[in-house]
Amino acid sequence: MRKFVVGGQPFGLYAPPLVAEHESLAPLAALPLETLEHGAYYAGHLGGAPAVTRWHAKKRRFVFGEFTLGRQHVRSVAYVAENGTGEGFVPLSRTEARDSCRVSDYAFETGS
Repeated sequence: MRKFVVGGQPFGLYAPPLVAEHESLAPLAALPLETLEHGAYYAGHLGGAPAVTRWHAKKRRFVFGEFTLGRQHVRSVAYVAENGTGEGFVPLSRTEARDSCRVSDYAFETGS
Protein backbone atom coordinates (compact mmCIF):
# COMPACT_ATOMS: atom_id res chain seq x y z
CA MET A 1 0.00 0.00 0.00
CA ARG A 2 1.24 3.46 -0.88
CA LYS A 3 0.21 6.38 1.32
CA PHE A 4 -0.56 9.85 -0.03
CA VAL A 5 -1.78 13.11 1.44
CA VAL A 6 -4.40 15.11 -0.45
CA GLY A 7 -5.98 18.24 1.03
CA GLY A 8 -4.31 17.50 4.34
CA GLN A 9 -6.03 14.08 4.59
CA PRO A 10 -3.98 10.87 4.35
CA PHE A 11 -5.29 8.03 2.21
CA GLY A 12 -3.93 4.69 1.03
CA LEU A 13 -3.70 3.47 -2.53
CA TYR A 14 -4.01 -0.27 -2.98
CA ALA A 15 -2.58 -1.89 -6.08
CA PRO A 16 -4.12 -5.04 -7.59
CA PRO A 17 -2.07 -8.24 -7.33
CA LEU A 18 0.68 -8.55 -9.89
CA VAL A 19 -0.25 -10.44 -13.05
CA ALA A 20 2.65 -12.82 -12.49
CA GLU A 21 1.17 -13.83 -9.11
CA HIS A 22 -2.22 -14.48 -10.74
CA GLU A 23 -0.76 -16.44 -13.66
CA SER A 24 1.36 -18.63 -11.41
CA LEU A 25 -1.84 -19.95 -9.77
CA ALA A 26 -3.73 -20.48 -13.03
CA PRO A 27 -2.09 -23.76 -14.16
CA LEU A 28 -2.85 -25.35 -10.78
CA ALA A 29 -6.62 -25.03 -11.31
CA ALA A 30 -6.59 -25.87 -15.03
CA LEU A 31 -7.72 -29.22 -16.40
CA PRO A 32 -4.68 -31.31 -17.39
CA LEU A 33 -3.77 -31.02 -21.06
CA GLU A 34 -3.92 -34.79 -21.64
CA THR A 35 -7.58 -34.92 -20.50
CA LEU A 36 -8.84 -32.40 -23.10
CA GLU A 37 -10.95 -33.88 -25.92
CA HIS A 38 -10.76 -32.69 -29.52
CA GLY A 39 -13.78 -30.56 -30.49
CA ALA A 40 -15.14 -30.30 -26.93
CA TYR A 41 -16.10 -26.97 -25.37
CA TYR A 42 -14.48 -25.80 -22.14
CA ALA A 43 -15.41 -23.04 -19.71
CA GLY A 44 -12.59 -21.16 -18.07
CA HIS A 45 -10.68 -17.90 -18.02
CA LEU A 46 -8.98 -15.97 -20.78
CA GLY A 47 -6.91 -13.07 -19.53
CA GLY A 48 -8.88 -12.99 -16.28
CA ALA A 49 -12.28 -12.88 -18.03
CA PRO A 50 -14.67 -15.84 -18.22
CA ALA A 51 -14.80 -17.51 -21.63
CA VAL A 52 -16.00 -20.63 -23.46
CA THR A 53 -13.64 -22.12 -26.04
CA ARG A 54 -13.32 -25.23 -28.20
CA TRP A 55 -10.20 -27.42 -28.01
CA HIS A 56 -8.37 -28.31 -31.24
CA ALA A 57 -6.06 -31.20 -30.33
CA LYS A 58 -3.99 -31.25 -33.55
CA LYS A 59 -3.19 -27.52 -33.39
CA ARG A 60 -3.05 -27.62 -29.57
CA ARG A 61 -5.08 -24.41 -29.43
CA PHE A 62 -8.38 -23.23 -28.00
CA VAL A 63 -10.63 -21.69 -30.67
CA PHE A 64 -13.32 -19.15 -29.82
CA GLY A 65 -15.37 -16.39 -31.40
CA GLU A 66 -15.14 -12.83 -30.17
CA PHE A 67 -17.41 -9.99 -31.17
CA THR A 68 -15.84 -6.75 -32.37
CA LEU A 69 -17.88 -3.93 -33.88
CA GLY A 70 -20.89 -6.22 -34.22
CA ARG A 71 -19.06 -8.97 -36.12
CA GLN A 72 -17.73 -12.28 -34.89
CA HIS A 73 -14.04 -12.97 -35.40
CA VAL A 74 -12.52 -16.39 -34.71
CA ARG A 75 -9.33 -16.44 -32.65
CA SER A 76 -7.22 -19.11 -31.05
CA VAL A 77 -5.02 -19.17 -27.98
CA ALA A 78 -2.71 -21.69 -26.37
CA TYR A 79 -3.18 -23.66 -23.18
CA VAL A 80 -2.08 -21.43 -20.31
CA ALA A 81 0.84 -23.60 -19.13
CA GLU A 82 2.30 -23.94 -22.66
CA ASN A 83 2.11 -20.29 -23.56
CA GLY A 84 4.62 -18.90 -21.07
CA THR A 85 4.29 -15.13 -20.90
CA GLY A 86 1.54 -14.41 -23.44
CA GLU A 87 -2.20 -14.82 -23.36
CA GLY A 88 -3.46 -18.30 -22.55
CA PHE A 89 -6.73 -20.05 -21.73
CA VAL A 90 -7.29 -21.75 -18.37
CA PRO A 91 -9.83 -24.58 -18.90
CA LEU A 92 -11.74 -25.23 -15.67
CA SER A 93 -14.53 -27.57 -16.81
CA ARG A 94 -16.09 -29.16 -19.87
CA THR A 95 -19.35 -27.52 -20.93
CA GLU A 96 -22.03 -27.41 -23.61
CA ALA A 97 -21.82 -24.28 -25.75
CA ARG A 98 -24.76 -21.93 -26.12
CA ASP A 99 -25.52 -20.34 -29.48
CA SER A 100 -23.41 -17.23 -28.81
CA CYS A 101 -20.37 -19.36 -27.91
CA ARG A 102 -20.57 -21.94 -30.70
CA VAL A 103 -17.80 -22.09 -33.28
CA SER A 104 -18.78 -23.66 -36.61
CA ASP A 105 -16.83 -26.69 -37.78
CA TYR A 106 -15.44 -24.64 -40.70
CA ALA A 107 -14.26 -21.82 -38.43
CA PHE A 108 -12.92 -24.39 -35.98
CA GLU A 109 -10.71 -26.02 -38.62
CA THR A 110 -9.60 -22.82 -40.38
CA GLY A 111 -9.37 -20.43 -37.39
CA SER A 112 -5.98 -18.88 -36.75
